Amino acid sequence: MSEATFYLFKALLDIFSIGIILNFLFRLLKADYFNPIVQGFVKAFDFPGQLLRNLIRPIMSVDMASLIVVFLVQSSAFYLAAMAGSIEYEPVKILIWSFYSVTLLLLKIVWWVMIGGIILSWVAGSSPQPAVRILQQMSDAIFRPFRVFLPPMGGLDFSPILAFIALNFLQIAIQRFAIDSGLPFGLSIGF
Repeated sequence: MSEATFYLFKALLDIFSIGIILNFLFRLLKADYFNPIVQGFVKAFDFPGQLLRNLIRPIMSVDMASLIVVFLVQSSAFYLAAMAGSIEYEPVKILIWSFYSVTLLLLKIVWWVMIGGIILSWVAGSSPQPAVRILQQMSDAIFRPFRVFLPPMGGLDFSPILAFIALNFLQIAIQRFAIDSGLPFGLSIGF
């Protein structure tokens, strides 16, 4: 397999992984199912999860089927890398790298959702646009548990500070474990 072909397949698998993780986050954060953006993601990326969801039910509103699908997609991407000669084929390492890659990608998407929600709350607070609404709903669901520890004061919400501290802690810890496992930087979109 040529390097250009490998890059194309890897890019397509990574885009598919991002779509599945966004679909997972829509379910986890209880985003408005009737939002056209959510509907589009469900139609485009949920077909493998639907098949698996018949066998594996969500556990406490965590859609395990989507996580398994994205894990398998990332494992396929690392398998392609092994077939292209970019890495050695070691099944256990591929599974470990897939876990770290999915986790890092999930944390990175959550980071961008939080940033987008904060910025949009300043510039487009009450916009009816579907993308604005979905980002605000998702970021608000992420910040809600942190408001228990740091409630809004004087009209200002400081809970995102605690959320970013917790997220950065998780990212640094997972990145350290991923690096220690030998995960190549260029092959994981989570870095």
